Amino acid sequence: MNPHRRLPSETVAPVLDLKTGSHALDVSLCRDAETGELREIVFVGRGKIGQGLDTMLHDLGIKLSRAIQGRDPDTGARNA
Repeated sequence: MNPHRRLPSETVAPVLDLKTGSHALDVSLCRDAETGELREIVFVGRGKIGQGLDTMLHDLGIKLSRAIQGRDPDTGARNA
């Protein structure tokens, strides 16, 4: 990874209370260095192992980041 291309970020730590129990998350909010505009969401801590959240939140982070960047969430293609 090129450190010069990393976006400044802050990490928040929400807790999701579900019927299966509480799940602690760490979510990194990455912003454009010049405008401060939100560019990416990265789930860096994904709750309890084996709950199926790892894969779901990884995919969700990618799709949300694409949408924030004005791209198709499923394909990554630029919206016209």
